This record gives sequence, structure tokens and C-alpha cells, in this order.
Amino acid sequence: MPSDVDLRIGQVLWPALRASRGQAGIEALKPLIERFPPGGVIVFGEGQDGVADLIAALREAIPGDLLVSSDLERGCGQQVREFSSLPTAMALSACQLPHAAYDAGLATAIEARAAGIDVVFAPVADVNTAATNPIIATRSFGDDPQRVAAMCSAFSAGLNDGGVLAVAKHWPGHGSTVQDSHEQLARVTSSAEQLQAVDLMPFRTLIAENIGGLMVGHLEVPALDPVAGRPATASPNLVLDLLRRQLGYDGLVITDALDMGGFAKEPVACLDVLQSGLDVLLMPADPLASALALSDAYERHHLADEVLDGAVARIAAARHRVRGHALRTTPPPADLGARLAAASLTNRGDTVVPLPPGRGVDLMLFGKDDSGMVVPAFNESLEAGGVALSDDGATVALVITSVRAWAGSSRLPPKDRDRLHWAVENGRIDQVVVLGSPYELLDLPQGCPALLAYEATPDAAHAAAAVLLGRAHAPGRLPVGNGS
Repeated sequence: MPSDVDLRIGQVLWPALRASRGQAGIEALKPLIERFPPGGVIVFGEGQDGVADLIAALREAIPGDLLVSSDLERGCGQQVREFSSLPTAMALSACQLPHAAYDAGLATAIEARAAGIDVVFAPVADVNTAATNPIIATRSFGDDPQRVAAMCSAFSAGLNDGGVLAVAKHWPGHGSTVQDSHEQLARVTSSAEQLQAVDLMPFRTLIAENIGGLMVGHLEVPALDPVAGRPATASPNLVLDLLRRQLGYDGLVITDALDMGGFAKEPVACLDVLQSGLDVLLMPADPLASALALSDAYERHHLADEVLDGAVARIAAARHRVRGHALRTTPPPADLGARLAAASLTNRGDTVVPLPPGRGVDLMLFGKDDSGMVVPAFNESLEAGGVALSDDGATVALVITSVRAWAGSSRLPPKDRDRLHWAVENGRIDQVVVLGSPYELLDLPQGCPALLAYEATPDAAHAAAAVLLGRAHAPGRLPVGNGS
């Protein structure tokens, strides 16, 4: 039987479960479960079927009331194939629909609960002020802190009303960085004044509204913590002092995944996390080694009861908050993702050039369609509208970018960008369609016919094609840059 201290240590360690491993993933956790039964897990459904069954099996294997968490920034379909996929945060922010963010949050929560997920790592509260940010970009609601705060508030309210615990990320703000914290410690170079006015503003709003949890990023913030190379995830200055004491936040505070390159992977660093005021050690590279390191620290009197008990109490409060919700089970409209994607389409003024039926399109691709589904969807929509692919038709530049961990960039490769700009400046392009980064649109010369969706998905491709065919409008408002 686990000892009392082992049970408490298990509460603060939340390992990962990947659906691609199936039952073998649960078996791999058995040595941890036997001595340090975890209080929660993070599930990566990886777009597979049967995730709810796997979660149910996990609950059977782990004693106690397990909290199941997941990254669901773009709806439950981000992890679980059976459910809805929603547009990016920046697309939601571009929508002029008054309840876009709330509806997205509510739909996410209802489907998450149906899948057995209690804790949703969203919304992204980072204010994206770096055009070259490789990992936040369109995951953010934009570069206006007030707009980001309002959208995060609405999305979190939807999650809350749907019965899950909303966990905003990445405290104290990842939006100004030019490094991917999956690869390395990201550095925030803003001044203390800039951080207060911009990065911290959405978090202050959410704290005032009693959001259920916050996720701390692997971020070095010299203006607020003088210790060089220390991530926010192990910084008492940024968590214990600023977040807990100065801002009075007593909700759940969770690390970003501890197996990321931005965090020192040696298990002993987990002690620094707890002593810095955080509650949950999420996804350590070796959960059992981390648990044993904390057990050893406790035996050596380096981990105080009051630190461990404080974290366990806040996890229990989060569990009580989730379990106390009345469940709403009305599913979201099946076309919610497509409607939101269509409402987010943006251009700069009246610059879209409609393609009349009967005229061909010569398609030029810039970037890479990694899924292999986006370009075919775009072509199929055009052809269904009577516009065939033709070498001597109107030249449409299709620009595809995406935000992915370890990719190194959320923008076009430099060679593709140079090639695109040369073609535009020399009159070789009739229409540009950007599926992804709004900064690619902002970099184009004024007056260049340009249409923007905020992600490279089939839904976005279909919606963009409908505008080119004159069957739909582009009503969105750009959430970054000039805002036009």
C-alpha cells in the first residue's frame, strides 16, 4: 500500500497517456500507479477513435478520482476524431459574431465531458506581439491585450458553463518570444512596464474572474526574475510572489509539459517547481523517477509538508469544482467549425478578385500542404463552382503555413516568401489566398488582392474558395497589425 506521503506525491504528478499506445500505455504506468497513484493525467488522443474507452480503462486502473486533462485549443476534435474541430483562436478573434469565443468554449467543454476529459488546457492568453513567433502565432487571439483578454474571458466562460476546468496559458506570456519552448528555454525580453501593460493583462482579467487554472510556460523573464536561465516554471519570483502573493491567485497552477526542451529534465528540478508555488508537474519525461526524487527530497526534509499539502489541497479544490458542475449535454451544431471558419475570413478592404465561372485558375503553391488534404479541398471547391485548373487562367497564389511544435517557424520558408513577393511585385499574381499566418498577408504590398483564413485545413480552404467564387463574403477583421 502506498504511504500517505506517496499518495500526496502522486497527486501532483500528472503523466501522459497517448491513445496510439492503447492499453500498453496504461500498462507502462503501472509501476507509478502502484506506489504513487497520480491525481491526474494528460491525454493525447491523437485524432483516434475510442479515446473515451481508453480513458474509462485508465480510470479503472488508477484508484481515486482521476482528473483527465487535454490540449483542446481547437475543440475536442483536436484530440478525439469523433468530435468537432474548431478554428484557431486568432480566427475566432477575427469573427464579428458576438458569441464566437463563448460558443467555441461551450462546444469544447460539452464534447470534452462526453469523452471523459475534465480539464482543458485553453484558452491561450498570450498576446502575440512577435510576427516571427514560431509556436504561438495564430494560437493567440491577437496582439491587442484588451481584445485578447475579452476573448479569453468569453472562451473560459463557455468552458466553465460546459462543466470543465479552464486552464489559461502560458503565464506570464509567451507571445513576444522568438523561440519555441519545445526546443529551448524561450526568452521574454520585454520590460517590466511592457509586461504589465501587455502580457499580464489577459491573465489579470482571468484571475479576477476566478479562472480554474493557469499553465506556466518555460520562459526566462529577466525583467521579473533576475536569475539568469531560470524558467518561470521554477521561479518563485514569477509564481509564488507575483502570481500567488501580489495578484492573490489561489487556483490551480500547472507546468507546461516537463519533457519539453525549455525545462531541465533532471528529476531533481521537480522540487524547484513545487517550492516555487506550482501545484502540478505535468508530463515529466520519467514520471516514476520524478516521484522518487520528490520522495527522497521529502525524506531529507527538503520538501516541506506545507508545500506538498498546499498543492494537494488546490488539486482537490479543482476536482471539487469540476465535479460540482451540472452537466450540459446538448451537442454543438455539427457545422459550428465551418461557420466560424467562414465568419473569420479576412481581406484588407475590397481586394478580393472574384473568379467568374468558366475562367480557369493557374494555382501556385507557396509553403507545404503537410496533411495532403488542403490543396485538394481548395481545388475541389473551385471545380465544383465551375472554375477549372488551367495553365492560362487567373493566377492564384495559395500560401500555406502552420504552427507546430519543433517546426522552428510559423511562417513561410524564406525562399518561398521571396518567390511570392517577386511574383506579386512583377504582376504575376492575380489573387493571393493565405491559409495560416496573418503576417504573410501583412507583408504583401498594399493593394495586392489578398484573402486570409487563419489555418491550413479543408474547412478553411472550402470557405476561401467560396469567397473567390463570389458565393460568400470575407467579413473578418484582422486581429494583428493594422486591424483593418
